[in-house]
Amino acid sequence: MLLNPEARIRNRASSERMLDAPEGAMTIDQALQRIGLGRGQYFSMAVMSLFWVADSMQMFIFFYLPKAVHDDWGTTADDLGWVDGSMFFGVAFGALAAGHTADQYGRKITILASGVVSVVSGVMCWYTDSFFNLMVLRFIVGLGTGGFGPASLSTTLETCPSKSRGKVAVAVGGFSSAIGRVLVALLAEALYDPEYNPGYHRFGWKVCLLLCTIPGFLALVLALYVLSESPRYLLVWGRKEEASEALHKLALKNGTEDQFPAGTELVAVDDDMLFTTESTWQRLMQEPFWSGLVVASTSHMFMAFAYFGMIFTLPVYLDTYGAHHGWTQQHKDLILVLVAASEIPAIFILMFTIELEGIGRRWSAIGSMAGAALFCMIFNFHLIAEVFHTSYGIIVPAFFARGCAAAALIIGSIYVGEIFPTSMRVGSIAVCSAFSRFGAAFAPVVSGFLLVDFRLGDWGMWTKLHPLRVFVLFSLLSALAAYLIWELAMEPGGRHLPANAGDTDDMVDEGREVGGNLSEVTKLMSPMNSSASGRPELSDGQRNSFSNREKSEPSVDTATYTYDQ
Repeated sequence: MLLNPEARIRNRASSERMLDAPEGAMTIDQALQRIGLGRGQYFSMAVMSLFWVADSMQMFIFFYLPKAVHDDWGTTADDLGWVDGSMFFGVAFGALAAGHTADQYGRKITILASGVVSVVSGVMCWYTDSFFNLMVLRFIVGLGTGGFGPASLSTTLETCPSKSRGKVAVAVGGFSSAIGRVLVALLAEALYDPEYNPGYHRFGWKVCLLLCTIPGFLALVLALYVLSESPRYLLVWGRKEEASEALHKLALKNGTEDQFPAGTELVAVDDDMLFTTESTWQRLMQEPFWSGLVVASTSHMFMAFAYFGMIFTLPVYLDTYGAHHGWTQQHKDLILVLVAASEIPAIFILMFTIELEGIGRRWSAIGSMAGAALFCMIFNFHLIAEVFHTSYGIIVPAFFARGCAAAALIIGSIYVGEIFPTSMRVGSIAVCSAFSRFGAAFAPVVSGFLLVDFRLGDWGMWTKLHPLRVFVLFSLLSALAAYLIWELAMEPGGRHLPANAGDTDDMVDEGREVGGNLSEVTKLMSPMNSSASGRPELSDGQRNSFSNREKSEPSVDTATYTYDQ
């Protein structure tokens, strides 16, 4: 990828300012390396983990409530799907709103505001008395939970040393979400299984919704005391003193204040796009970011469709397949638990591969997506069951397909957060998150349509299963998602987080550009493709300012400076 001349002027000037920094000044990456990973980050990670648990519980709770809501309101399972859909769309729009506010006004305020919206609207579900009101409230809950995720992931990435940020991000987002799904399943089992609790109607399904707000409430209270603004965000927006103070407080919590004394000066790492654009969305619409965003978002949407499609389809398939092999309900429930548990070892493996030289983020994502494609295809044709002559052989490919898909979604979000500059990091994650939620929302609809046998005359959602059409689709979408990540041609592992377009440029493979063979197509889709450079024109004053800065300082190539020294 080659940046246009104005971009090279901007990024060269930024590099010159770094090299001319006063003696004793540190880059933010050097500061984080010296401060290390300790109690300061652990406190923040604990709060973020609680938010992720709450997010996961809110997202999945209605998967377990169709019977209870039907007993109370007479609502059918198909109608209740609209509640799930409203939640998914709320998450998508909440992510997009948070993408702008977090990049423009700060990560901390966005996380707190999203937490308040999620908790308050979640509690309000207790008072709802109609199906329409429930849909509206679940949409608002989605706005809050969707807004938290991108800002939280960015904050986690921006406050950890380079050598450990990948593992930390996987652990916080991956394990916490998995714990949330387990807790909500246990909660539903305890409140609504007549075998263990014959009087479950005394509790009501609304109590379940209320209990799902507890982790979010705890996280919100703790966040008021623990959470700090991202120093990297402060630095990019020119608030050097505040960034230095935030890093010193982090060093005090970690017991490494001698490595970053109070008043230590930080090297300004400017993103001059902040002065030529007015919002995150304007910055993301410029090349090379537009091409990267379109490719990454499409990959996210495909992978989310496959992941949630597996979740919706597998229980129905087990009902049909199990009936032919004499399985009991306990057998089917056990298989679903085993398959869901695949996410835990998948996350452990991901934490190991993400930091391996030669694999990193990019190939971990590609491998996870390709693995999901392979095992979906194996599951579809019952290859293992046929070879070993046992019906339980279908568990193995379902286990690996679900684990690979879950890992792909986690690493995909981290990958996006590490290839976009700080001024648009939350926005880029938010767009990908929104696309993934759209994929998740359409997964049950499309899967249900493909599972219908119209020849039977009954066009109900789950009339007759045709697994070939469904799992082959999941396989193809997973393979396409892997191809799109390969076309991005970028590896952020082992590098500092990008602060401007020049830093992103350094990640691209030699001789390639962001988006690879798809870049010409994505550029045609860009709202700013009317500009020859793909960027808004600079004013004469801005262009002269950048040019004079270039002439007054020695020429330095951005790639010659590294942060982690």
